[in-house]
Amino acid sequence: MSPSKASYHHGDLRQALVHAGLALIERFGAEDFSLREVAREVGVSANAAYRHFADKGALLTAIAVSGFERLSSEMQEAMLAARPRGAVLSRAVARFNAAARAYVVLAQEHPQLYGLMFGSAGRACLEAEGALVGPTPGVLLGRVLDELVEEKAMSKKHRQGAELHVWSAVHGFASLAQSGPLVALSPKARAYALEEFLRFVIAGLRG
Repeated sequence: MSPSKASYHHGDLRQALVHAGLALIERFGAEDFSLREVAREVGVSANAAYRHFADKGALLTAIAVSGFERLSSEMQEAMLAARPRGAVLSRAVARFNAAARAYVVLAQEHPQLYGLMFGSAGRACLEAEGALVGPTPGVLLGRVLDELVEEKAMSKKHRQGAELHVWSAVHGFASLAQSGPLVALSPKARAYALEEFLRFVIAGLRG
């Protein structure tokens, strides 16, 4: 029995459809399957799937929502576990670095989901108030930026609007590591490049 069918038999068809859709996206991409195929993966009729999702686009938006919730969860877990070590003496810097690493890891390990999240389906869920359960990645980033200011690891004058600047930078690195020139680097070299990038960002925030 597939994981999606097992999930359905425990009573949550909507979530089983989301899981099955994500599995198909990671295998074939977001374009090369239909809602009927997702229903078949779960083991239900197409009509049962349509009772939860009006069309494939609605399912893709739900998958994007689950992706952002997963990203937020992984960022939070990484931030909670972060501790100052080595040259990083600030707790806030350690938490910022941990959140950024979690972001990059998701992009590398789940490229199809990452692409969906930042395509039209993802934009729709970010723009819909209350679409996500829990804090968004942007909210988490704002919190850790406030911590950087409190610890004097970031200049107050650079705080305003910093979420957009820093998110753009981290997203850019993640995209280059996921499908750009950084893909050609060895894992060790890519990890080193990420640490150098984080030092560069923190230096800029310090002003």
